[in-house]
Formats: sequence, structure tokens, C-alpha cells
Amino acid sequence: MAKAIYPLIRKASLVASTQLFKAFGIPVRAHWSFWLVMFVLATKFQVTVFDGSFFAALFFTACVYGCLLLHELGHCLTARRYGINTREIKLTMLGGMAMFERSPRVPRQELLITAAGPLVNFVIAGLAFCPWFLFPQVLPEKNLFLQALMWANLVLGVFNLLPGFPMDGGRILRAFLALKLPYLRATHIAVRVGQLVGIGLIVLAVLGVWGGVFSALIGLMVLFLAQVELLRVRAEEALKQGPALGRFFGGLFGGGAPGNGNARSRGFTFGAAPPTGTPVEETPSAPPPRDDSDCVIDMGSDGKVRKIWRKDEERD
Repeated sequence: MAKAIYPLIRKASLVASTQLFKAFGIPVRAHWSFWLVMFVLATKFQVTVFDGSFFAALFFTACVYGCLLLHELGHCLTARRYGINTREIKLTMLGGMAMFERSPRVPRQELLITAAGPLVNFVIAGLAFCPWFLFPQVLPEKNLFLQALMWANLVLGVFNLLPGFPMDGGRILRAFLALKLPYLRATHIAVRVGQLVGIGLIVLAVLGVWGGVFSALIGLMVLFLAQVELLRVRAEEALKQGPALGRFFGGLFGGGAPGNGNARSRGFTFGAAPPTGTPVEETPSAPPPRDDSDCVIDMGSDGKVRKIWRKDEERD
């Protein structure tokens, strides 16, 4: 059933998004909500920043999403250095998301991969700040754009450092904890801290203090995806204990289970007798002596030769 459902989910995801281009060999896709929020943000920036110029606001919004894309590429290219490839980058209404083929499990690698994203935003903010601050008279008409771009990247960088999954701050916290604690324990602590952050974002939105609808949506996303991350890590840790779990749960799921010290027992059913007609494996008896041309060879059940005598000799 799962094998049949997964392709449908994957197909629905592809239908809901379109591929824009490839960056460094990584497909960049845009979810349909990306186009919606582009229009909404451009309309908002038109009023609050660009004094009624919709095209300037739309261009600025595209540049902000371009900075988000560079943020995700910072993650991806750093991960590639450690042999972790990226399936795709998806742009949605809540930002960007890099889909790695596997998660980094070495704390130092996860720390560097995660920190690379906000670092890109801080670098862009610095590049926007320099000409605005150093040459205010040379570029007077572009100062507003550079100033807005600088603040947008500072907000993106700082906001992503909040300690909540799937934001970068949650993964950085987990990486620091994993330097001293088991990976599962570090994940559990980071997830619970992140869920408190998600609740805080929702409360701020409900009280009208900060963020509005987007803050509430991000808070809900943090609550849900943080728990998903914890379940994923728990599953990975369980798979590492596969043989032991198989022996423990084998009877429950109809597989082999230990019984009375007999590791060869089969057909064990939890809480009931074996069903009627179930074949029971019997211990093989010793094979009869082999009758060769001029001698008799007596072999045990383990395949070892116990005795050899000639046909014309009398058996002991």
C-alpha cells in the first residue's frame, strides 16, 4: 500500500510546483503559493516602502526571494563539500527549503552546513550597507532600495537563528548539544525548545504584537515539523538496533522469536498457539551410512565422518 501511495504523493507535489531552473546542478522549484505571496508582499511593499511604485516593489520582492535562494544554496554547497547531495530546492510562501538526500549526522558538519545559510544573508546585508553608507550622495535614488535590502537580509538571518525546527537555529542548537549528548537526546531537547518558540510565534500573532498571519503560519509549521524531525531521528535510531528489535518483536509480527533458548524455532504467534497445519521444523536425524563401492562411511548429523570400515570387515 505504501509503495502505491508514495508515487501519488510525489506526483501531487510535482504538480503543485514548477521547475524554474537549475543552480549548480540543483533543480529549483516554485510552489504555487510562492507566486501568491510574491504578489501579496509586492502589494504591501508598494505602500510601506516604495511610495506607490508597484513594479519597484515587485522587483524588490523578487530580490528578497533571490536572497532566500542564495541562503539555501549556502546550505547545499556546504553540504556538497561533505558528500551530501541535494535533490531540489523548493520556494514556498514561507521561504525556501533544501531537500538533502540524507541528513548530516556528524555534529560539526551539521553546524557548518546550517550556519552557512544565515551567513549568506549577513554577507548580502553587508554588501548592501557599504555603498549606501559610503556613497550616499553618489547613489541617492538607490539608497532606499539598498537600505530595504539590507534590513530584509538582517531580518532573514536573525529570524532563521531562532531555535526552532526546521529553522536553522534549531539545527544549530541540536548540533551544539550533540557534541556532548547522544544524537537522539540532543534532537529531543532541540525539538522541545523549538516547539516553545513556535507557540510563542502563534501567541504574538494572536495578540497582534508581531508578525500577523505569517508569524502564526510559521509557528504552526515549527510545531508540526519539529515533531516530524523527532520521529525521523527516532526511526533512524531504531533501525540501528534492527537485529535486537527484530528478535524482540519477531513473535508479535509473526517472524522468528526466541523460545526456550531454541534459536531455530519458527512460526511463533504472540499470545496463541501455532495455527493448525503449520509445519514444525524437526531436528534432522543422522543420515544412514553411505554405501560406497568397497567401504561403508558412517556420517553424523553435522556432516562429519564418524567411522569408515571395509565391507568385508566386521562392524563394531
